[in-house]
Amino acid sequence: MWKNLGWVRVGTLAWISSCGFCVACGSSSDSGASAVLTEAPHCPSGTDALKIEGAIGDAVIDDTRTSNLNAGYENIGMPKFSTPLSTLGMLEPNQLPITITWAQSLFDGQTAAITGGTLTLPADQPNAGATFCISAGEVGFVSGGSEDSAFKFVVTQVKSGADCSGAATAVDLHGCYQ
Repeated sequence: MWKNLGWVRVGTLAWISSCGFCVACGSSSDSGASAVLTEAPHCPSGTDALKIEGAIGDAVIDDTRTSNLNAGYENIGMPKFSTPLSTLGMLEPNQLPITITWAQSLFDGQTAAITGGTLTLPADQPNAGATFCISAGEVGFVSGGSEDSAFKFVVTQVKSGADCSGAATAVDLHGCYQ
């Protein structure tokens, strides 16, 4: 249950301790009943996987990766999930560039509101390169079961433009990363 507080996960590399098990890192109310932790897609424990599914406007997103994930998160300081994590590797035409932030470190079983982020439509979409600001959603870490410690997210509101100055666009985007 404690392994996500104060840890960083980068691609398929090792976990690196950055804060240890200190309460000062922050916490969130336990919301194990939150739907984001049980919704599809599913990334089983012990696998290297990133799955992002759903729709942004008319763009259907199906980004499933089991190798060359080029993704990672930091769950301390300024928590953030990003793909691509590195510009050293190019994304495939169907892969979604996305960055999500949340306010404080989370334990397994906890969730938090998304505080910001951006996403850009992949190259295989009609409006490839269109950038959206993430203005609402939820993130969390699964506790127990077949997805133990998986990072999960749901994006429920986006606005066109990286600065949230544009119009709202319909979105239903779900993801997991293990």
